[in-house]
Amino acid sequence: MINLDEIKNITFDIKSYIKYRFLRMTNWEDVFENLMRELAYSFSKWSGNTYVGEEKEEELKKAYQVFFENIYLLIDLLENNKNKIMNIEAKFIDSIKYNGKVYRYLGYGDSTDKKRKQYIKPVYNDVYVSWSKNEENQYLESKLYGKITKLYCEISNEKYGLDLENFQDFINSSFECEFYISKGTEREVIFPTIEEYIYEIKYV
Repeated sequence: MINLDEIKNITFDIKSYIKYRFLRMTNWEDVFENLMRELAYSFSKWSGNTYVGEEKEEELKKAYQVFFENIYLLIDLLENNKNKIMNIEAKFIDSIKYNGKVYRYLGYGDSTDKKRKQYIKPVYNDVYVSWSKNEENQYLESKLYGKITKLYCEISNEKYGLDLENFQDFINSSFECEFYISKGTEREVIFPTIEEYIYEIKYV
């Protein structure tokens, strides 16, 4: 289960880091390590407790939307102050930003869903959702019933996704911890469904 209060508190910590990072003198290495562990925890809850083919509860979507938005603000802050940041912050930026092709499946997680014979049309908006770096994913397909819509997206250099797989490698190697975030072969990337970046849609 996901404790929404925990996610909201972690989001508050991101906001505080953004607000005070270049204004206050403190041991920012320790603060940053703690923040990275909080991000890893939140990512692991996202990937471990949200399921393909199942609509997320509205409160959960709202909490994580604000969480992801503030991660982008954090990355932008650090990038805009590259001459002032710590080496570990630079490594974080390199690990989490993703440009390239990603893929997303839309379908039904319930075998009894009466709508499963209908293809799901993509909804284009700014809501952050899960994509995969793998074009073929039998695991995801096995979790869906009925008609499947497959989206092909290329994230250009103007935008970037959040690479959970590379972030997992970064935090586990940098802070001697063991977070399991990117599940199985999903190779997960977080990015909205933006129409101009979708270059193909297949109905299978």
